[in-house]
Amino acid sequence: MKLKNLSVKNFKSFKEINVELKDFNVVIGANASGKSNFVQVFKFLRDIMNLGLENAVSIQGDIEYLTNLKVGRGEELSISIVCEMEDNEKVVNTRQNIQMTFHEMRYEFSLKEKKGSPGFKIVNDCLIQKFKFKDKNDKIIDGEIILSHKKDKVEYKIFPKGIEDKVESLIPLLYFELDRLPQNILLIQTPLFFIWRRLTIDNVFRNISIYDFDPKKSKEAAPITGKAELEENGSNLAIVLKNILENEEKRRKLFNLVNDILPFVNNLSVEKLPDKSLLFKLQESYFEKKDIPASLLSDGTINVIAMIIALYFERKKFVIFEEPERNIHPFLISKVIEMMKEISRRKQIIVTTHNPEVVKYAGVDNLLLVSRGRDGFSRIYRPLEKDEIKIFLENDLGIEELFVQNLLEVGV
Repeated sequence: MKLKNLSVKNFKSFKEINVELKDFNVVIGANASGKSNFVQVFKFLRDIMNLGLENAVSIQGDIEYLTNLKVGRGEELSISIVCEMEDNEKVVNTRQNIQMTFHEMRYEFSLKEKKGSPGFKIVNDCLIQKFKFKDKNDKIIDGEIILSHKKDKVEYKIFPKGIEDKVESLIPLLYFELDRLPQNILLIQTPLFFIWRRLTIDNVFRNISIYDFDPKKSKEAAPITGKAELEENGSNLAIVLKNILENEEKRRKLFNLVNDILPFVNNLSVEKLPDKSLLFKLQESYFEKKDIPASLLSDGTINVIAMIIALYFERKKFVIFEEPERNIHPFLISKVIEMMKEISRRKQIIVTTHNPEVVKYAGVDNLLLVSRGRDGFSRIYRPLEKDEIKIFLENDLGIEELFVQNLLEVGV
């Protein structure tokens, strides 16, 4: 399942977002344009899945700071997402020779500040799953299952009319006997909307990773009791490397990937220190048979290794990198971007950047520009959709040059 469309209203610096997402997306824009706020949309959705709605709102500074301060506190905050099923998941009833094929899911919810009291309330909460229904006569019917949550009540409808019994024979809708939800609980926080487990938003948003690597933390010895998956700041890089290096096949794969970008790397290893912490080491061709501890490695080397692990060895299917080109030489950026493009066939990737080299190699089709208008609102759109940008490109001006000269925001 991949995120196809994101629509948002009244979120932080954005009055409105309506953007189609591709497998590989590079978000660019000036300082304070709203790039970080765009990333916060995904963090907010992930926090809802993992921590619950009330905690997710609180982490963002409560509803007052989650919404746009200029729009007004009485306006609704709404988020709508459309996910596309990659494998056209099927549900089959062999007895009756009927089947359903799911191909799209839309989920939307809206929040609003309570009048006269602190906190917020849910004013809309709806899940729509689209499917194609094939009956025993091989007739194809387009249908929808709509699950809605209003005033704490949960209801579902099946369209078109007349196929309810057949659909219910394929998918047990007994979950819906629990027809009420506690206050400030969304459908996505419950098993109620698990019409077909592999088709749920759980697969998209619970497993988002938002990487913002801090090489200083990666250089430190990591406690042996840390997490096995890569922390978003890279602080447990030594632990993750240890687990990879213990598997011969993974070790070979990692070394080949690292060596492709950093050809001076001869070996990677992890040392267990007396205090039961782990320290990452690297052997360079410049100093044969001499291991260099992570504390003496360049920030760029650390970042590249952490990025390769996040791309090729972590299981998360939706990955965001914040300024991944930091500390990396411009010559290597093209290789890093090619790696990201390659892996985006299996993982959906979003990158935020200020770097013109990333803009150059990303390809104009993959760019999303965030800009801040004179009215103070952030906007996000694809530069290639603007006629003025097309004219510049037709006159042999590179997209990275337009970015540096701030000409991508022409007409905003």
